[in-house]
Amino acid sequence: MKLKASELTLNDLLTNSTKPGERLQDLNFALTSMDAWAVLRTDLINALGIQRAKRFILRYAYRSGMHEARILKEKIQWNDDLEWLLAGSKMHNLTGRSLSYPEDFNVDMEKGQFNVSGYWIDSSEVKQHLEYFPMHVEPICYFLIGYASGYTSECLGKQIVFKEIKCKGKGDDHCSYTGKTVEEWGDDISEELLYYEDEDMSGELDQMYQQIERQKDRLETGYSLSRNLTKVMLQGGGFKEFAELLGKSLHCEVLIENVNYEVIGKYGDNPGMERNMSANKFWDISNENIPEFLETELKDKTFKLLTAPILLENEVYGFITIALNRKSDSFHRDLLERVAVVVALYMQNQRVAIETEQRLKGELLEQLLNEKSADVLEIYNRFSYLGYDLKQPHYIIYIEINDQTINEDIKTNNDFLKIRRQLTNFFQGENKYNYNIPVLTKLNAIQTIVPKQFLYDEKMTIQDFGDRLLRQFDDEGKQICIGISDTTENLTDFNNRSKEAKKAVELAKFRSRESGVILSSELGNLTLFLNAREPEELESFASEKLHEILNYDTKKNSELLETLFYYTQNEFNLHKTAREMSISISGMRYRILKIEELLLINLSNSNSRFEIQMALQIYLLLGKIKPI
Repeated sequence: MKLKASELTLNDLLTNSTKPGERLQDLNFALTSMDAWAVLRTDLINALGIQRAKRFILRYAYRSGMHEARILKEKIQWNDDLEWLLAGSKMHNLTGRSLSYPEDFNVDMEKGQFNVSGYWIDSSEVKQHLEYFPMHVEPICYFLIGYASGYTSECLGKQIVFKEIKCKGKGDDHCSYTGKTVEEWGDDISEELLYYEDEDMSGELDQMYQQIERQKDRLETGYSLSRNLTKVMLQGGGFKEFAELLGKSLHCEVLIENVNYEVIGKYGDNPGMERNMSANKFWDISNENIPEFLETELKDKTFKLLTAPILLENEVYGFITIALNRKSDSFHRDLLERVAVVVALYMQNQRVAIETEQRLKGELLEQLLNEKSADVLEIYNRFSYLGYDLKQPHYIIYIEINDQTINEDIKTNNDFLKIRRQLTNFFQGENKYNYNIPVLTKLNAIQTIVPKQFLYDEKMTIQDFGDRLLRQFDDEGKQICIGISDTTENLTDFNNRSKEAKKAVELAKFRSRESGVILSSELGNLTLFLNAREPEELESFASEKLHEILNYDTKKNSELLETLFYYTQNEFNLHKTAREMSISISGMRYRILKIEELLLINLSNSNSRFEIQMALQIYLLLGKIKPI
């Protein structure tokens, strides 16, 4: 009696007859417990790893499918070869592996065409896998794939390969498959074909042993690196030692940079090392999402770079880059991450130490600059204990940051705190000649002292330094005024010089809403008045003295104020002023008489001259007179 695949049952495979050839074992079949198969599958994965276990299961299933197809062809009479082919799907159901449900079925056995797709329902492999392992990133129905590939290949006489497209074992809502001939798959199946290649088991075991030995070596290397990193840090080592430990562990070049891409530690001395490996070339500072690692291939170079950021409080404080002659793997990342963490801890310790010292210096600086009755000799001694010499000449710098958007509780404003940190980092970054410059921050005001020798070593003027300091800030929406005193000559000068710098800032705020730098030396004798009066009072004094000619100039569009300014600048000499302003003597004489008439003064009188000169100097300082 000829069968259809749908009619195949276990009764066609099992019989109670004792006649030879009618028992299950004579068909070379074996029914096994699903629980036992699950244990075997689990042991293979644990012993070999899931990828090698996959290859063994696929090859075993492929052979099983071929063998069963061969036996079913010989022992059972089918309506036709297509029913024989379909019996392979039926066997999944009969043996409890899965219910196979085809969706698309395009097969021509005579022409050797095969392209099918469908679903596997209630896969026993998924249940087995999830009982012992978590969900995998790839489909895991290895036996179903291998069996289907082997069975159909035997039926068509050419290699058929099945791929699982979706799988509940990786989180999909169902298991689905596609099967095609190797020719129809083309390059899409090249990776899967490797799993079906015959390979000597002894070679596989040898590879496993080598891998275990390699893993053992890597574990020992990682342990040794961690131990030595801790030892070096406890013994006071730094970036140079960290780079050397990592470089010797990985046998590669190492470059450690700070956030400004300046080299702070390295291992290796190949020419161009710092230039080729610097993170400045490939790190995107605009990227808000900070990568854990960054791999870089350099054009025309045989090595590849692997970079890890040095992170403190989710901010990048530097970079560690290694150069490898091959693609990096988890081992390289692990060791690089260990060193990055240790370097970050080292930086944190250094920062805490510096901040502690700066806080102490800030307290001393507060007394030195702002307390008139402070014991300057005691302050000098305490600064000396911290390795700082106050006796050398210093400039006092006073910085005030005005921002209308700052909340009333300035201390909680992140934007303002960021500005203060920028300034502190700037001064610490300028520490090239062992000048650990102290900084005092109070609300929206910052004070510091800068040694004159430091500027000499840097080959810059105090004005240059002030301008460079101003450029450190993002002053959008803010007015940042920097006042700089004359140099101190004695310890007792610091308090008075501090007042000079503050007065310069007051004048800068009054004169303009723009950010700027003012030297107290620009104020001249007006410093005396600024110490006694506010800028508003000085302006009021000048305006009152010059009021009439200001109104006249406005109404008549004349130049009496300008004429008076140049007249005083030329020591009240009529002829010099006329020549400088390119006007006639008679015209100049008329203007002077008009000025005396409007102001009700006699410019030949010394008292009148002094008051007018003072008023003009105030206007000049406030920017209300623009000399040619």
